[in-house]
Amino acid sequence: MTAPRNLLLALAVVALAHTGVLAAMVVDRVQLLTSGREITLPIVPVDPRDFFRGEFVRLDYDIRRVPVRLLEGPRPRPNAPFYVVLEKNAQGAWTPLKISRTKPGEASPDRIVLKARSAFRWPPAASPNADLSVRYGIESYFVPEGQGKRLEDLAREKRMAALIAVDARGNAAIKGLIIDGVLQYEEPLF
Repeated sequence: MTAPRNLLLALAVVALAHTGVLAAMVVDRVQLLTSGREITLPIVPVDPRDFFRGEFVRLDYDIRRVPVRLLEGPRPRPNAPFYVVLEKNAQGAWTPLKISRTKPGEASPDRIVLKARSAFRWPPAASPNADLSVRYGIESYFVPEGQGKRLEDLAREKRMAALIAVDARGNAAIKGLIIDGVLQYEEPLF
């Protein structure tokens, strides 16, 4: 009699743990979108369609290519996250300032830290003038059916930008898409 009761108790604990993990993921995302610091990044066009996942816009940014010479300290381990410090220049564009294996403390309104991973292998140490291709987790945005081609054209015409929320840990999320200076697509919280 105690074995079935123990089994039910164990299943209830597992179900509760799974629910807790999912709830924590949702709360973390909502906190990022509602209270993260906002920056705007111009978008570079990429093909917006995927037959299996629906219509989305693949987003590319000028900050995706970071000069390896900006690395301060040792290289990150393969597939390990690292941090890119961005600085807002006089024209209002965000540009990479440095790369670090550990999160640097940046408190300036003109600087922000994004957590990143390399999209490919790091270039050999002997090539300091090479660029590193990085991913920030903000490279795709799902759009309503039939909107992908239009958004691709707007990106090609340099009329589109992404509104990005960044939390204190450097995590980034797309808050919305800006077209001709106006927020047009806003990410729902749920």
